[in-house]
This record gives sequence, C-alpha cells and structure tokens, in this order.
Amino acid sequence: MNVQYLSKKDAKELRNKAKEMGFDFEPEKIITIDKDSKVLIGNGIFILTGNRLLPFIADKRVDLLPEISVDEGAVKHILNGASVMRPGVTKIDERVKKDKIVKVTFGKQVICIGFSLYDSNEMEKLEKGAVVKNVHRKGDKFWVAVSEYLATLKQKR
Repeated sequence: MNVQYLSKKDAKELRNKAKEMGFDFEPEKIITIDKDSKVLIGNGIFILTGNRLLPFIADKRVDLLPEISVDEGAVKHILNGASVMRPGVTKIDERVKKDKIVKVTFGKQVICIGFSLYDSNEMEKLEKGAVVKNVHRKGDKFWVAVSEYLATLKQKR
C-alpha cells in the first residue's frame, strides 16, 4: 500500500472538484491502489476512480446522495460487483440524474455507490436492464485499502 501526502496544488484541485459536486472535503493523503484507483484521506474519505470522485461508502457524506433501494434478491449480486438491474429496484429517488453518483440501499444499509445510467423518470419506465454502474461496495479494493490503512494507524498507537 502506497500512502503519500498530497501536494498543496493537488489537494486544492481535488477540494475544488469535491466542491463542484456539492461536497466539503479537505484531502490530505492519497492511497494509490492501481493506475486508475485511489483513496483520498482527509476530513473524511473519498475515492478517485479514473477522473471521477465519489464518497467512500462509510463516509457520512453518502447520506447526501440520491437513493435507489433494492430488494433482498439483488443484494448478493450487487455485493459481488454486479450492476444494479431494474427488476431488483424497489424505490427511486426523484433526484437521480443520469451519470451522477447515487447510493444503493437495502433497508437502511448502503450496499454500494455507483453512477446512474438514467434519470429517475426514465428509470421508472424501464422493466429490465442495468440502471446503476456499481463502482464501490463493502469488501471491494477500496474497502480493503482503507481497512489496511486504518489497521496501520492502530498499530502505530
């Protein structure tokens, strides 16, 4: 695991990117997972995948995201990395917009963060097909990297 402090320039750039998305985030460190996957640590935790920034599934800012709820049958597939399919969707927040970040829930638990493939009104009309690209979920490479990072902090105490 490669953890580094961000330069002031990079931190400012990422802070501005988060602000454009409606988030107040002050990044300080970056964990590089692979070429296109990074975790940002600061006054919270965010993920940078490609050129897209999204909150870590356990970050409090996830509460601000539009929500798509799914049934129990969809949970296992989503936790294994599958896209969210329309037949498993039980509720669609009217704030859902195409290509924007959404949280996917089962009950009160957030099970993944992803990008909506449709606006809410288009999604409502669908009967089948993928509706959310699953980007981050519990147990994925981002989750593992953050868990390892937090474990190293505990060892240093």
